Amino acid sequence: MAEFRRQALMEMRQFKNEAKKEYADFRAKANAEYAQFLKEAWKECKLAPSIEPPKVDPPVQPVAPPRISDKPISPKPIVFGDLKPMPKPVVPKMPKIDIPEVKPEEEPLVLKMPVNFFGATCNIRLKPGTGEVQLADASEQSVSNAWVKLADGRYDLMLADCIAIRDSLHLCDWGYYQLTKCVSEEFCEAKHTNNTKMLQAYLMTQAGYKIRLCRGGNKIYLLFPSKATIYQAPYYKLNGESYYLLDKDFTRQCINLCQAAFPGEQGFNININEQPRFPYAPTTTRVHKSLRHPEAAINFAANKNLMDFYNTFPRTSWDILSYSSLSAEAKKTLYPVLRKAIEGKNEAAAANIIINFVQTGFQYQTDQQQFGYERPLFGDETLYYPYSDCEDRSILYSILVREILGLEVALVNYPGHLATAVCFKEGPYGDYFNVNGKKFTICDPTYIGANIGRTMPDMDNSKAELMILR
Repeated sequence: MAEFRRQALMEMRQFKNEAKKEYADFRAKANAEYAQFLKEAWKECKLAPSIEPPKVDPPVQPVAPPRISDKPISPKPIVFGDLKPMPKPVVPKMPKIDIPEVKPEEEPLVLKMPVNFFGATCNIRLKPGTGEVQLADASEQSVSNAWVKLADGRYDLMLADCIAIRDSLHLCDWGYYQLTKCVSEEFCEAKHTNNTKMLQAYLMTQAGYKIRLCRGGNKIYLLFPSKATIYQAPYYKLNGESYYLLDKDFTRQCINLCQAAFPGEQGFNININEQPRFPYAPTTTRVHKSLRHPEAAINFAANKNLMDFYNTFPRTSWDILSYSSLSAEAKKTLYPVLRKAIEGKNEAAAANIIINFVQTGFQYQTDQQQFGYERPLFGDETLYYPYSDCEDRSILYSILVREILGLEVALVNYPGHLATAVCFKEGPYGDYFNVNGKKFTICDPTYIGANIGRTMPDMDNSKAELMILR
């Protein structure tokens, strides 16, 4: 038995070593090919102008007239303008990068660069003598030469640590982008320079992310693909995909684009499938309480590190924010309270309790009033900021209904307003949309005091777009 175990262990080690060598050979070949592609002339392209986000802020929050009874009103089918299913994005599995081992005799020589990343202290290991790769300029030849140096093994420890931090903090693709940006700027002791952009591009591609390098004037930039619309960022269509340029310092209309794909690239998604696990730093506590159902009340302190991370997030479509759900801290505070408040209630009564909590537990202001620009909020942000508007409440309500009641939800996009609609199992109740046999009842989290089934005055359902959340 001992001999069998020894032989099995040897075979396992041999397999691992062969797998590591095979992956190392793949990376070496991929980087050599990519360096050659970078030498070729980059195509001059004109970027499409940025798209402004839709404005859906009623200046005054309407209040529903008093009801005689809390019983559901009679079902009333209504027509609507358009249907847009919003499938939950599937994140491709990124290649696994083994963390290089450091021999005990080498340990004293390995440098550790501390990086503060949204409250998490990350110690990035550096090989002895690792120096910054300097670009002479932004020409194709200089970029290619820099890539050869980037891929010579000097950044292997840095790369492995970035991936280990991504996994330990449960970072989404945008989180990994922010991490590599932070690490690159800390290492190069500078913000946006060609050196920082090239190092970040290397750390992104080696982890499997799809990006494209481009040049604007004598500066290097990165383009990121996104199936979801990213607002207020110029973009370029390449092979049917929109690639966005997200740097605020870019002011040109044209770029020189390297169209080459890095071998083995997997993708880049703007969605958050799992909330990042940053250290918890409590903010000011806010009280949220339903006017009609005082048992639905919470005191909540958000995580400042998470709020700071959300501040970096590009403006994108509402479904991405809804699919992002709430943080573990928010769920721990809010969900038990709401579940207790709706205990023993039928689905209509439960939905009314939750909608009244969202309608009356938050102060209303438009984005222009609170921020000076259009900005939909993630669920945790709605719990954190002093004010919220219609899209913020619709996003929060859609999360609560899906995750507490287990019901399918749609975002209802009117001209100038956003509401929700819910596919009840026992409904419909009041105003509803018939979508391929499924009946979605209007539920408006901004129409104060209105039960489910009531459409806000002056909303034209025939012009509404239904965004079905799966």
